[in-house]
Formats: sequence, C-alpha cells, structure tokens
Amino acid sequence: MTDRTATAERYTESQVAAASIERGEPQWLQEARAEAARATSALPMPTAALRPWRYTDLQGLDLEAFPPHPAAITVEGTAPAGGFAGRLTGGPAEVAREHLGSVVATTEGKFIAANAAQWEDGVLVHVPRGQAFEQPVVVTIDAAGLASAAVYPRVLVVAEEQGEVTIVLRTRSGADPLLAIGVVEVIAGQAARVKLLLDDQWGEATRDFTWVRARLAKDADLQVASVAIGGQLLKQTVEVLLEGEGATSVIRAVALGNADQHFDFVTLQDHIGPRTTSEVEVKSALAGASRSVYYGITRVGEGAHGANADQANKNLLLSGSAKADSDPVLEILTADVIRCGHGATVGPVDQEALFYLQSRGLDRRQALQLLVAGFFQSVVGELPLEGFGEQLEERVFAKLQTADL
Repeated sequence: MTDRTATAERYTESQVAAASIERGEPQWLQEARAEAARATSALPMPTAALRPWRYTDLQGLDLEAFPPHPAAITVEGTAPAGGFAGRLTGGPAEVAREHLGSVVATTEGKFIAANAAQWEDGVLVHVPRGQAFEQPVVVTIDAAGLASAAVYPRVLVVAEEQGEVTIVLRTRSGADPLLAIGVVEVIAGQAARVKLLLDDQWGEATRDFTWVRARLAKDADLQVASVAIGGQLLKQTVEVLLEGEGATSVIRAVALGNADQHFDFVTLQDHIGPRTTSEVEVKSALAGASRSVYYGITRVGEGAHGANADQANKNLLLSGSAKADSDPVLEILTADVIRCGHGATVGPVDQEALFYLQSRGLDRRQALQLLVAGFFQSVVGELPLEGFGEQLEERVFAKLQTADL
C-alpha cells in the first residue's frame, strides 16, 4: 500500500468514524463526522466557474495527498462564572451539540466538509448571559513542526445575551508545505459584543482556506479584524448574517504581499433584520509579483428596512509586477435604506507623500515602510489589544525591508 493510498483512506467514512470512536466522542458527533466524511468524498473541488473562486486556481491541489494531522493548540484566557474557553469537546456538552455546525453547514463544500470530518482539539468559547471576559482569549494554532500535512482548525464562539468577549486567533507554521482549512462559527445573542482578530503568521509554503461566519441577534455587535502577512496562498471568507434588528458588524482586513503570494478575500454582509449596520474595509499593499483579490457582497433583504452598509477595498501596488482585482457587489431588495455603498481603488503609493518623507531624509524603502504601516493601522480598530499596533508596524517594516519594491 502506497503512502498516497494510506493518506486517502484517512478521509474515508470508515476511518473518520473509527477515529471518532477512538477519541471517545459522543454519538451525535460521531454521526456528524460520518456525514461530513461522506460529503467530503462526494463533493467536487471548487473551480473558477464559481464566482468566489474565479481568481484562485486550485488545479493540482489534491486534498487527499495531505494527511490530516492535529496542530498544537493552546487557549489562554480566564472565563467568567459559568463561562468556558478551552477544548471544544471539554466544554459544556449542550452548548457544543446545539451550536456546532448550526451556522456553517457540513455539506456546503468539500473543504468545509473535510473540516467537519477531520478537526481535532477544536476550541469553544462560551460567554454566559450578561457576563464578560475581562481579558482577550488568545487561541494559538501552531503547526510549525508539520510538513506536507493538513490541519483543520475549528473554533466555536457562543456569546449569550449581553455577553462580551475578545478573541485572538493566531496561526503559525514553519517553512515546509502545509494545507490549513479552518472554520470559525460565531453565534451572538441579543446585545452581545464579540471581537475577533485573525492573526496570520503562516510560513512561506502554507496554503490557508478559512471560513468565518457569524449569526447576529437583535442589537448584537461583531468586529472582525484580519492580518494576512504570511503564507503562500490565503483565501479567507468572512460572512455575517445580521438577523436581529439593530445588529452591527465591522470587517477589517489587511494583506501585505511579496514574491508570488496570493491573497483572496470574500466578504458577505447579509442584512436580514431591520435597521442593521455593516462596514467592510479590506486593504492590501503588494510588492514583488504578489496578488490580492477581493469579492464582496452587500445583500439587503426585503425586510431589512433602514439598512446602512458600506464596503471599501483599497490596494497599493508597490512594484510593477503586483496585481489587485476588486469585485464589490450590491444586492438591494428594498428601497428603504439609509445608505448602501461600495468603492475600490488600485494604484501606486501617493507620490506627494512619498516625496515629502524622502525630503526629510528617508530613502524610498524607509518612506514606503512608514506609509504602508500607517495604511494598515485601521485594522486595529477598537480591539483592546495592548501593543498590537506596534507589533503590526514592526512586522510591516521587517517584511518590506527585503521586499521587491
């Protein structure tokens, strides 16, 4: 039996079921994993015929060539009374059973199904009604010791009515090839407040496909921030279902590319309830022959009266070989809106600003480092993370120090 065949068998229903039983998982989870394994086998790989995949070529990617392997996961954070932050299977069983897979259905696609079948040591953050985590919950997924393997991060966040939490999800890997397929589900109850930072520190040969989807109840508020600097290919999908009246969401993302890095962002602001508000801001700065793609949808349903939505995509081309594609979309099914707008820009750095900094004694590279660092600061937003702005600036400076400008 070849290694390729042995790896493929890890994705079969029988092997997935056996692994679930060996881990001592409850019956409902065993059944969910079996269904996911069947879907993984039956569903095709995404192709460019699907609009969200138009600019990301998966030809040559064989999922079954990457054996699933658990990453090293740590969860730091002290939960309030009745709350939980830790391993998904070690938390409140009734919370996991009710909410796991309730926002991201197993059969939506091959990658999502594979995640549902293969995740190990998933993470659950549960905020009880009226409670708040005093400090951010920091989840670190470290795959630095893995090569030619697949990791399947799974995070479930359940914030009950008036619950509050900030979560930092850090992902790391080494220089060896790695496939990462992640799913993050967020359920925010009435007037809950959830802040989520995706801090990508992938190695240069990692390909990452991550889905984040949230369901917001009345007056709930969600802020998502994403920092994409590492990796070979990163495709990130962030979708927010604004179901409750007065729900609010903000999505901010930044990508810094060099060489042949490829970043692909997809966002959905689905306004379902009345008087909902959303904002999306995706920025990229691209050196070398790197590429950034943005496909964003603002959807306003018939019942979403008084919706207020905006999406913006801004791209700085730092070299003549870099490229950015932007595809913002509005789907408005009611005339009763406050504002629904979108905009996109692609171009070089402001030459006047560049000249000004160079006239103060900086060389071109130093001036670009300052301008890009400032360009990225908006992603910090209102995240209460001490020192994160300075850390982001240091990472930008370090990468641009050797980038092909």
